[in-house]
Amino acid sequence: MESITKKKLLAVEGQDEIAFFKELFEHMGMLDVVDLLEVKGKDNFKKEMPLLTRTTGFNDLEAVAIIRDADDSYKSAFESVKSVLKKNSLQAPERPGEFSQGNPRVGVFIMPDNKNSGMLENLCLETVKEKEGMKCVNRFIECANQLENPPKPKDIAKAKVQAFLALMPEVPNQVGLGAKKRCWDFDSAELAPLKNFLSELK
Repeated sequence: MESITKKKLLAVEGQDEIAFFKELFEHMGMLDVVDLLEVKGKDNFKKEMPLLTRTTGFNDLEAVAIIRDADDSYKSAFESVKSVLKKNSLQAPERPGEFSQGNPRVGVFIMPDNKNSGMLENLCLETVKEKEGMKCVNRFIECANQLENPPKPKDIAKAKVQAFLALMPEVPNQVGLGAKKRCWDFDSAELAPLKNFLSELK
């Protein structure tokens, strides 16, 4: 990022997340309020944060939000982000899903819901879990899990996302592209905690 031009910043793991959150911010009427930063993977937060704090415009920021996947443990993910923030003299929130009162205020959200293992894909699937097409997806995964050759899917959430997106008239092959085509339900109650968190950037 050459410079920060807005008062609010959201840092996420990759381009897929950038695409997803652009669409969600547009849906929330916040697209012009927040700068988006890709850190190129969860392991790069510790490398990118020192660079971010030296970026032109950082000292003018009012709020910074960080979103990363829990993967196997939301607690470990949150502690990892807190450690990075502390090393860069930024005040971390006490709990995931909240903002600190430092300057700038810093918020951390651990996908999918600040309490379970998983990732963005899990949250997207929750928004469409009642859709008719998910019945087909679940039957497909059940069948796939019984296969010996090829072996069953390693990442069930990602497999389900790909299967669900394959049902669309024009098939997007990524979560972010799925968001652009409104494959995910941005009005789902499952997104309320995330949207409430992001609303703190207004």
